[in-house]
Amino acid sequence: MSADDPRQSLQRKTDEFLRDFFEKGEMLVKELITENDRLRSQLETKTDPRETEAKPVTRDNMVDLLMMRIGALERECDEIRRIAGNVEEESGGFRYRLDSLESEHYHLASMFVAGSQFHAATSFDEVLRTITEILLNFVGAGAFVVYLVDEERQVLFPVAREGGLIDDIKEISLNGEDAGPAQAAIVALGRPWKSGDPEFQMGSEIINLPLVSGSRLVGVARLESFLEQKHGFADNDHQLLGLISEHAGIGVENAWIRAHTKDVPLQRQAIEHLVGA
Repeated sequence: MSADDPRQSLQRKTDEFLRDFFEKGEMLVKELITENDRLRSQLETKTDPRETEAKPVTRDNMVDLLMMRIGALERECDEIRRIAGNVEEESGGFRYRLDSLESEHYHLASMFVAGSQFHAATSFDEVLRTITEILLNFVGAGAFVVYLVDEERQVLFPVAREGGLIDDIKEISLNGEDAGPAQAAIVALGRPWKSGDPEFQMGSEIINLPLVSGSRLVGVARLESFLEQKHGFADNDHQLLGLISEHAGIGVENAWIRAHTKDVPLQRQAIEHLVGA
């Protein structure tokens, strides 16, 4: 045990105090003995009874009894530290679980709001506005273009853009010589996009998200960049993208059907007239 051990230092100070104390008179000694009787009774309830059994307080063993009391207090402090450590560890676990629940609650709320908005949309304007709001507020996309399909000409044409001018966006061919492998893969998908599917990149964009109703491709949402505070897709974003792929596609088809009394191919001129382009 080192010379600067706290217990040795405390014992040395206690010895010096007691020597000075006894020199002041027998009356003070009696008062100290009375006080130690009280301490001993407390020790009997908090320490091993064998430590204090049959040990009357005298001037010779007073230091030993005081050191026993100090030892008991130190053990009590150790136990309190152990309990505090366990509480802190459990508290950390509860905090992690709470954060997980809050994240899951936000994700479920986002999915519910997105699905409800698409189901409530009855026109092209409302569907496009819903796509824009979800991509901005829930996915965190800062720049994107929404295309719809001209089925007669087999091209994608832009109907909405965030982060730039829509007039700068050109049509994209879906087949023929001008169509690349990404376009062919989008057409061949034949169902809504889901997590694990390709990102159908044609350039530096993040993803070209097919908008599909059943097996009918009705559009594509091209995500070009995230908002400044976001640096990539979160764990739950892929489920939200899957919801957009399916429900936005259904919303587009329903808006088209509502605008016509019979089933006709999607046409750019007619769609632009409906959305006020």
